[in-house]
Amino acid sequence: METTPEIIQKTAEHLASMSSDVLQIFIDDATLEVEDLNVSEDNKQRLIRYYATHLATLKAQTVKREKMDVMETEYNVNTNAVGFDTTPYGQEYSRLLKKLTKRNNINLMVL
Repeated sequence: METTPEIIQKTAEHLASMSSDVLQIFIDDATLEVEDLNVSEDNKQRLIRYYATHLATLKAQTVKREKMDVMETEYNVNTNAVGFDTTPYGQEYSRLLKKLTKRNNINLMVL
């Protein structure tokens, strides 16, 4: 099943208000990243879904607290995390990518 903006919105409820056009940009970017991987089409779609959701979540940055008097906004961001670890979707993308692209390498030495 091909990844669509609607699937992304169902995967992450906090993205329900993000426009389909913006979500499609993230889907297109994620597709470019995974299209050449040597994995099944179903697994490519899983990777695309999690990567696109990760990118959209980074853009959305959920507001934790707003103060209106002297405008102040605080976002729910893990400051210790970097890269894919910054969202649960990025963590799942990273886990799947490692699992699906792991090669069973056999080291042989010819004598």
